[in-house]
Amino acid sequence: QIITGNPKALQPMQAQLQILTESKIRDALLNSVQSAQPNDQIDIAVFYLSHRGIINAIKQAHQRGVIIRVVLDPNEDAFGRKKNGIPNRQVAMELNTAGVPVRWCNTNGEQCHSKILLKTSPKTAQSELILGSANYTRRNLDNLNLETNVRYVAPTNDPTIQDAKAYMQRVWNNENGQH
Repeated sequence: QIITGNPKALQPMQAQLQILTESKIRDALLNSVQSAQPNDQIDIAVFYLSHRGIINAIKQAHQRGVIIRVVLDPNEDAFGRKKNGIPNRQVAMELNTAGVPVRWCNTNGEQCHSKILLKTSPKTAQSELILGSANYTRRNLDNLNLETNVRYVAPTNDPTIQDAKAYMQRVWNNENGQH
């Protein structure tokens, strides 16, 4: 079932897909993180993370007892050019200081270009997956770029959710020494 409109509109009794653009992506990300309860798990893998609202929501969720893991690109290489780690280096330090576990993609000149948030709730056995083209930056989430993401809400045992969980485990643990 495909739903358009309000990011809060999905009722997760069955797998549902929602198309999100511009600020609706931000709203869905914030709603997902802000509504997380203790012992829910949120895994994030993203190329750029600098949106203050998202960063603050992550830190607050961690303080509430939400299990959060963040995987970031080191922002050392972008489209064939060397970079200095901005914005992720500073954000990683801030999150780490707040107690949020952060790991770096081992890019070796490539980019960790994911833009994914996976929220799982053992209490409800429901999961939410938000992924697409939007980085977690002001430019991408505050109506300054044309971006499209999808939001998929389904039971945690859904095959798509299980694939996303396996991907996040593989990235978090650098299974098979992947680069």
